[in-house]
Amino acid sequence: MTAAGALAGLGGVALFAASGWAITEALPGLRVLALRHRLAYAYLLGVAWIAGGLYVLSHLLAVPLRRPAVLSLALAAIAIGAVCLAARLRARTSPGDGTGGRSAPLPRSGPGRRRRGTRRLALAPAVAALAVAVAGVVTLGVFCDALTDPLRDWDGRMTWAAQARYVRAAGTVDAPVLRDARWYVTHPRYPLLLPLAQVAVLELAGADDDAVPFRAAYAAFFPVFLLLVEEGARRWAGRRAAALAVLAAALVPFLAFSPEGGAIAAYSDLPLACFYGGALLLLLRPRPRLSHGLAAGLLLAAAALAKLEGAPLALWAALLALLPLTGKSWRAGARRWARERLAPAGLAALALSLAVGLRLAWAAGIPERYDENYASLVAFRTLGRTLGRTLGPALARLPLVLRLARVKMFWFPSWSLFWWIAPFLLLLGRHGLRRRVALPLALAAAAPIAIALAAYAVSEDLEATVLTTWDRFLVQAGVPFFVLLALALRSVLGRGADGDAVSSEDSAK
Repeated sequence: MTAAGALAGLGGVALFAASGWAITEALPGLRVLALRHRLAYAYLLGVAWIAGGLYVLSHLLAVPLRRPAVLSLALAAIAIGAVCLAARLRARTSPGDGTGGRSAPLPRSGPGRRRRGTRRLALAPAVAALAVAVAGVVTLGVFCDALTDPLRDWDGRMTWAAQARYVRAAGTVDAPVLRDARWYVTHPRYPLLLPLAQVAVLELAGADDDAVPFRAAYAAFFPVFLLLVEEGARRWAGRRAAALAVLAAALVPFLAFSPEGGAIAAYSDLPLACFYGGALLLLLRPRPRLSHGLAAGLLLAAAALAKLEGAPLALWAALLALLPLTGKSWRAGARRWARERLAPAGLAALALSLAVGLRLAWAAGIPERYDENYASLVAFRTLGRTLGRTLGPALARLPLVLRLARVKMFWFPSWSLFWWIAPFLLLLGRHGLRRRVALPLALAAAAPIAIALAAYAVSEDLEATVLTTWDRFLVQAGVPFFVLLALALRSVLGRGADGDAVSSEDSAK
């Protein structure tokens, strides 16, 4: 890739990050996050806003997929953020409360809380520095690959980049090549969020279809993934455990450098993992706001428009958000549950339902061909018959599936020693998994595996399917799993200071 192509790729990353940052300005729950965590969510929201907006504009309003549409969406987000920032600055400087418009300082923990656990936290800065150094080096390697080499992965070239070419050439998501059954198109009903993100980068740069500056947009999901893990783990497990969880994730070769689903590839699994995991962490916060629900709704909508399995995963995340995470009395807990769980989850579910409706309306005009048609598994008219027909074969296939999965998980070039060590740490730190938040995290991590097993039950080529997809389902479960691992690590390391797992947002509240 030329220097101009590399700059175009970084320009695409900046486009999504700037648009998302402006959106976070309108969301108080995200505005108070630490800078790095806010930037991670901003990137995800920017991709969801621009690519999802192109989906809506193209299918519902027939707006051409060209540079004016991309810039209009970006400018609309920036305008919203500017208006919210101006209103906040005006409120901050207006007199009337005796403070001169200045916000009250954040509460600080007392001397006793600072002293408690000081010895245990002595290594926290060193562990954090090591995690930052390793994550930074790996991220740099990912971006160097994305900005210098051509696209080498199979699905990226066969499916996602090909679909981006189709819709960009036609100027619409309803491209004739997708809607005409005479054309050979693999997976024609695959949702187009990530191909539309590619189109946005290419249109912004004015690049031709053979250029691949969009690879940088995929590479950016790797540091976003690490920051999501760090934000969730730091909240519930503390600084040391969060740093170790990030270190473990950064050292997994598959996440960063696999051409079959890692950050250097143009697969949709790592983006889906970020959308799904980021939305889940927002909805599982101790005191979620409506702004958390709105942001989570945008991310769940993006998950539903990223891959076929994104919709059931997004629905599952919205349902897990309804689990009560407090130990209050039933009456007080019910009121708090309705206020802090039901409202944000309902708002997120509403955004998700709109995205699913959009995807179904778009796919209705596309004839199904050259696809496994896994969607038939969830057709309610045939669900009972499908379960009856596949349950027996699925149980018979399970030993082979487990054997193949073990081969993939313990293959050193992909996962190093991670799956040798992680189960041992979960067992050793099982007391840390007694926290209420551990249950929804575990259920969220199990959901992609359940979808994988359901797909394997009807696969015509079981061995090839497992060997090519199992790693990617593990990636989709990555964010909740690594946060769960951090909870176990906290127990193994010994609990630090009481304020160790309290973020700036919780303190502000």
